This record gives sequence, C-alpha cells and structure tokens, in this order.
Amino acid sequence: MRGVLADAALARIPAKALSLLASLRGERRILIRLDGSIAWARWDAPGPDVIRALLPAAGAQFFEPAGDGWRPCGRLIHVLSVPTDGFLPLESVLLPAASAQAIPAPALPAAVAFSLVPLATPQPGSALFCSAADLAAWADLAPQRDFETLRGARSGGSVLVMGVSELPTVQGRRFWGERLLVPLGFGPHPDLPESTLLEALEVPGDCLAIATQSALEIVPLNAFAPLTRASVRLGAA
Repeated sequence: MRGVLADAALARIPAKALSLLASLRGERRILIRLDGSIAWARWDAPGPDVIRALLPAAGAQFFEPAGDGWRPCGRLIHVLSVPTDGFLPLESVLLPAASAQAIPAPALPAAVAFSLVPLATPQPGSALFCSAADLAAWADLAPQRDFETLRGARSGGSVLVMGVSELPTVQGRRFWGERLLVPLGFGPHPDLPESTLLEALEVPGDCLAIATQSALEIVPLNAFAPLTRASVRLGAA
C-alpha cells in the first residue's frame, strides 16, 4: 500500500513555519496563501520534497484532491472545505533572507511494512460502506429483525454499517474484520493477528481502522450508533 501522504497536494501549517520551504523558494509550482497566523501551501502532486520539508511544522495537516474539493490524507469519508483563491508564488511570500534560516528536514521515519494482497480464502463481510439514500431504500422494506445487530456511522451522504450477521443487501463497498476493516477479496500483509497489526499501525484502542489500497482511515468507535429504520430515514433526509 502506498504511503498515506502519497497524493498530498495541499498543507495547512503555522505561518511562522514557512521558513521550512526556504530551500524550495525557486519552485514556481508551490503556491502559498496567508490567512493570519495560518498558511496554506499548495503544489502540483506528487511533491515528496514539499512534504518532507513541511513534516516538522507543528500541527501540519495534509490534504489530497477529492472531486471538486479536498480531504485530509488517509481519510475515506471526510471531505472538508478549504480555500481555493488568494494563493501566491512561494518566492513572493518568503523574504530572500529566509533561505539562510532554512531548517533541515529530518529523515522520514521508517514506514510500517503493511499492504493488501489478494486473499485465497473468502471471509464473511462485517461492514458495508454505502450511500445513505440506498440504505434508506433498503430500510423501507427490511423486516425489523434485520436491524437488531447493525450499527452505523454517517458522514455527509455516506454510511458505514457494521453487523455480526447479515449486512444490508445494498450496493456499496464491503469489508471484513473486527477493528481492522479490509476490502472483501483482500487480506493484510504481513498475515499477523489483527491486534498486532493495530498496534503496529498505532490505531488507538477506542478506534477502528479502514484499510484500502491507498489509505488507512481511523474512525472512533463512539461514532457508531444502533441502526434503526427511523435513524436511516433521518440520515437520508
């Protein structure tokens, strides 16, 4: 699996940390927007040199393109609104003397050797990522017993449904696992116990992780609530 920041093309950092980009001052592809004490940096992807330079910035947040907007890197369902105008070339924002104050970027830490590989043995599905509208259409016809073991977490027009028995017969992406959700047809590599992988990936004990070929998203367990016919209809309204 590629690194979580592989598609990063936008970052939010403290304005005072712009000096970290001093060594890249001549790069016309890097654009900056100042917003008080905050600075937004945008560049043409891929930009591993920009990412390495900005990683030491306190509280740095990285974003990747998501349709017409941006989403935090490593997220699957959270799309945020970020500014699109007011960007200027880096060299017009940094003072020439700033290049003398450049702070060397530390070496990137070694990544956890984790990837997804085709799975020979089928696994039963335990989670479904689908649209709230499709789930509401299913809920209108499903018997009450089908809701008894289901939990859901909604973000915008999408829902992540988890269950210990039959999942809704709705079009969407299906996963297997308990706290490390992996797409059906794939398995984690290396093939280690889920608890070991969760620890290696630094997933908090009160969260689960959704693994895809390009990202690893952390979701708090308290975001899930029992699924009912009423809650599904309300979520699709």
